[in-house]
Parts: sequence; structure tokens; C-alpha cells
Amino acid sequence: MPSWLAERGRFLTVLRHREYRLYFGGLLISVAGFQMLLATIGWLAFQISGSTVALGIVGGTHALPALVFNLFGGALADRFNPRKLIIIGQALAGAVIAGMAAVTFFSQAQLWHLLLGTFLASIALGIDQPARRMIWAYLVPRDEYVYAISLNQTVWSSTRVFAPGLAGGLIAFVGAATGNDSIGAAAALMATVAGFLVMVLAMALVRMGPIERSTGETVFHDVVDGLHYVRGSPVFLYLLGLSFIAGFFGLSYAILMPVFAEDYFNTGSGGFGLLLSVNGVGGIIGTITVASFGRYQDRPWLLIGGAVATGITIVIFAAVAAISGSLALGLFVLVLVGLAFALFQIAAGTVINLLVSDQYRGRVLSLRSIMFSLAPLGGLAAGGLAVAIGAAAAVAIGGAVVAVSGGGAYLMSRDIRHLREVVASGTQVEPAAAG
Repeated sequence: MPSWLAERGRFLTVLRHREYRLYFGGLLISVAGFQMLLATIGWLAFQISGSTVALGIVGGTHALPALVFNLFGGALADRFNPRKLIIIGQALAGAVIAGMAAVTFFSQAQLWHLLLGTFLASIALGIDQPARRMIWAYLVPRDEYVYAISLNQTVWSSTRVFAPGLAGGLIAFVGAATGNDSIGAAAALMATVAGFLVMVLAMALVRMGPIERSTGETVFHDVVDGLHYVRGSPVFLYLLGLSFIAGFFGLSYAILMPVFAEDYFNTGSGGFGLLLSVNGVGGIIGTITVASFGRYQDRPWLLIGGAVATGITIVIFAAVAAISGSLALGLFVLVLVGLAFALFQIAAGTVINLLVSDQYRGRVLSLRSIMFSLAPLGGLAAGGLAVAIGAAAAVAIGGAVVAVSGGGAYLMSRDIRHLREVVASGTQVEPAAAG
């Protein structure tokens, strides 16, 4: 094998660690189930109500619990065994979704069922998500963090390729076979349950050594302490701020995708899944490209360039939908959106994990989870705005905010402009420095 090709594939060597392999395999199946869940709930909400506002409300119901429970979940992950938290959270979420599937199977699903189920599942995932996002750092050596982060990101990118399409395919195939699309939706929900149970099994098999735990008086004290820690570090504030903007304003296009599929591109459930899937293709391309050049992941041009490009390509997608309605062109632009977003995600994740102190890792990563969990809440705002000006215009405004914010962060923050030097110092941000 040519040396340059071997170098490009070096990030895969992180899979030689047994515990990380178990984590990665469980994460892949679990996240695939989660992506199917989002697609299925969006489809059900739109079929029940026919309203863009309903899509936003369901998305907001997913996001609001994340604001509180992700924050406390991060404190719990720093205080208790993250492996056990993952098992508890995934099992509880699976039980809730199984109940939603039962109601849907008997064609009894109403909008309030979706809202209640989404709310309860989000509480359970809020407990488990910070632990899932930080546990890998204790399963691989520090000098392989950049490889693990890249491989973790491929999970989210790759599952966006096949999981929404699988959900749409199950709804269409099982619905056609039974003469009832509700049964197809129930099958898609049960696939989510199966994915969560796979993660439970994987975590039950993982072995972990002792790790540094938080020693705060209470969980609430740990939450406040974590917020003080972040506030004392400008680089974290900018990285988390950009993550919030990218999630809230940028990702609303994914929440409103059923509207684009039906009203702009005139396609059904199969086309809806295809639109989300090609977005994941771009994410995979971007992830593998950045992963193969791991030494560049601390470059400000990668971080800021990814954020700005994400915003610009979202604006272009909205314009294509509104002006031409060409499905082929829309699919192509969505590949570019996924690619750009992957660049930003990996760069931001790498820098945060390299700089954060171990005893604060769960809380800082929970804040980043909250930032991206606000995407459905952004969908709520975009859904309301779409009623007045149309979904394409609402999404274009969000994309423009992302692009402008990325450029503004570069101009305003010296730490961002000199990101490589900050990371190269090899010094984690410690509590004393944060105060």
C-alpha cells in the first residue's frame, strides 16, 4: 500500500482498542436508530397535522428537555460512572419509544402522543447523551483523540445517509404490505428501540479503569462550577457559541425537510429520506477527508471555513428549492452542506476535547450537546417564520446568520485566529485558569 494512502487511513487504527470498538459499534447502531426516530416523528407529525408549525412544535418538544437535562447529565457524567448512565438512559428512552410504537401501530397516534413521547424520550437521552459524548476519551490514548473524534463524527454523518432512508423505506414498504402506513411508522419506531438496546449491550461489555471524578458538594454545585469554568475560558465561549448558532439557526433546514420534500420538490416519503440521506453523504466525505489529515484539525481556517461554508451552502439550498424546485440540484447542494458542516463539527470537537480538563469534560461536552440539541428549537422558530414568509426564506435567513457569525468569531477572537498555537501549547484549561 502506498505510504500516502496508509497515512490517510491511519485514523482507523483507533479501532484496535477493544473497549473503543464496543463503544463505536454500539454508538453506530444507536445513533442510526435515533436518526430513524427523528425522521419517523417528523413524518408522523406532518401526516397528522399537515402543518409546518406542528413540525416545529415537535422539534421544540425534543429540544426543551435537553436544555435542562443535558446540563445535569453532564454533571452526573463527571460525578458517576458514565457507562452506567448510558445504560440507564438508553433503556429508558427505548421503553418510551416502544410505547409510542404501540400507539402508532393501532392507528391511534395523535399529535399530543408524539409530543409527550418525544418529551419523555428527550429527558432520558438528556441523562445519557453527555456520558456518550465523553466516555470515549477514557477508552483511547490522548494522542489518538483526533482519530476517535473523526471516527465518532462518521457515525452521525453515515447514519444520516441510510437511517432516514431506512425509516422512509420501512414506512412505505410495511405500509404498502399491510395497507396501513401507521404500521410502517410503528416498525420504524421499533427499529429505534432495537438500536438503543444494542448500545445497552455494548456498554454492559465495556471495561473501564478508574477516572478522575468531580468532588462537588451536590450535582447542582457541579453544574454551577462547570458554567464558571466555561465562562472563564474565551476559547470555549466562542466554540460553544458557534455550536449554538450552527445548531439553532443552521440545522432548521433538516427539521423542515418534510416541507421541502412535499411543497418544493414534490416528492413523497422516499424522496424525503433521500434528501436527508445525501446530506449525510456529504458529511461522510467531509469527515473522512478531515480525518485523513488529522494534523490540520486545529487550524482556524478549517473551523471558521467550515462554519461560513455551512451557512452559505444552506442559503444556496433554500434558493434552489424556492427558485428552481430541481430535486437533482437540491440533492447536490445538500451534499455540500453536509461536507461543510462536518468540517466545522470535527474541528470544534477536536479543540474542545484537547483543551478541556478531565474533571470538567462531561459538563463542557454537555453544553456542546445542548447547543446542537437546540436545533429542533430552531426548527420551531423557523417553522413559525415559515408560515409568514415560506420555509425556503426562513431557512435562508438561518444560513446567513451562521455564515456571518463564523466570520465574526474570527475577527473578534484572538484565540480563534491563533487556534493552532493555543492547542500546540499542550496545556489543558484548568479550573484556576478559568476563574
